[in-house]
Amino acid sequence: MNQQLLDLYHRHAGIAFDRQVRFADFVQRKAGSGKASYHVESAMLTFGTRIEFEAPVLGLHPPFNDTWLWAWSNRHLKLSLTNRALGDTVRMLVHRLSVHELGAHAVPLTPLLDELTEHAVQVLGTVLALELGYDAYHVLRDDTGESLLLIRDDRLHHVEKKPLSRMLRIFPKLLKTRPVPDPRAALRGYAEAYDVGIMEEEGKLKLTFGKGYLLASFDERGRLTKLAGNVKAEAKPPAKKAATPAAKVKKTVKPTAVKVAKATVKTAARAIPKKPAKAARATPKKSGKNR
Repeated sequence: MNQQLLDLYHRHAGIAFDRQVRFADFVQRKAGSGKASYHVESAMLTFGTRIEFEAPVLGLHPPFNDTWLWAWSNRHLKLSLTNRALGDTVRMLVHRLSVHELGAHAVPLTPLLDELTEHAVQVLGTVLALELGYDAYHVLRDDTGESLLLIRDDRLHHVEKKPLSRMLRIFPKLLKTRPVPDPRAALRGYAEAYDVGIMEEEGKLKLTFGKGYLLASFDERGRLTKLAGNVKAEAKPPAKKAATPAAKVKKTVKPTAVKVAKATVKTAARAIPKKPAKAARATPKKSGKNR
């Protein structure tokens, strides 16, 4: 595997995943479970009908083919002028990073990534999004493979006031969902991105920010075994409330036809004046004789 690319991946893995989580949370709040759609010519990524981002496409990892294809190398794609110009920026970056293998139109991934080839889109998204100054990336999956989109948007900017609490929540999640060959290097890079103090302490990594600290322990194979300190993990943002089921919504239900008929009859009956009762005939008194 290209060591320069691996070092860049470890440097950016923590903060890149952090931003992906923040991006996913933002989309969930604004669009719920709205399906993602993408328009290549305008480079617009849309979630549902409520939220959209400008997102130039970088390239494609086809299924059953360990090759990376840059978008501007595909003549069949009608890219925007901005998206095509991104190709020149990437070529300059590849030269600066000395990862010359990425300069080809079609990049063989196995010699470049080795055991990370299966996760090529995540690795390239992590490195290129951070090195090019983007806020997040998005992976579109369809029959053609996995397409990588880059996103830069002010709505995703955030000043983290409690970086250690954020790291305590995000870093273990990163290790569970992404391949990270060197967790120690990834945690160090994550801490540097948040300007957190880093110290080696008896084989452990101590991270400090203000009065807070985290202590990371690793086994003989470099795997993270414990991450704890005097701070609590950041609470997960509340999930978007689902719409109240129609069955539970209180509605004024109109009476059925039968009930309406009965009600009409009763109303009509009350409206008809009652006939006066017949006066009882007075019983004549028998005239008695005076005694």
